[in-house]
Amino acid sequence: MTIAMLTVSAIICAYTEARWLDLIAAVESLRQQSLQPQEIILVIDHNQRLLERAREEFLDVLVIENSEAQGLSGARNSGIAVACASLIAFLDDDATAEREWLAQFKDCFENPNVLGVGGTVEPEWLSRQPAWFPSEFYWVLGCTYLTRRIDRVMLANRNAKNLTASIDSSVVSLTPYQAHTIPWLL
Repeated sequence: MTIAMLTVSAIICAYTEARWLDLIAAVESLRQQSLQPQEIILVIDHNQRLLERAREEFLDVLVIENSEAQGLSGARNSGIAVACASLIAFLDDDATAEREWLAQFKDCFENPNVLGVGGTVEPEWLSRQPAWFPSEFYWVLGCTYLTRRIDRVMLANRNAKNLTASIDSSVVSLTPYQAHTIPWLL
């Protein structure tokens, strides 16, 4: 398959109404992508009230229930099961994607050896970064930290906060353990 033929299903998994405003921002960031996803899939993780609210709010989004075990791995598997595109892009429910996010990820798949692509995750401070909190500690927040390599490398342990994978790759089922043993090319 040529890179021009690749399509993207963007999947967001959510479990709590406490992040409702973040979830709206995450969905909106996908709607604003320079490369539009074939579909946006929102998986609600065992929360009936959130499921109903999301179905009312996001009319252009495929909103589904997590049909597997509760938790992020089960929710992602539920999203993968209904996805129609050749690439799967995962975005956390409390994150937003920059406008070129999907386009840059898709470009990486020009290399047929690439199975998955990850990207930088930056904190969004409510006011400004505390002077006492160095970027070397961003890992505590689940973000990319200063000493982390940012060039393209093979990784054995890949944090999946900002991840795109080929649906034809070995990532068909993500259990909490498998998600950390698959080598990724960034």
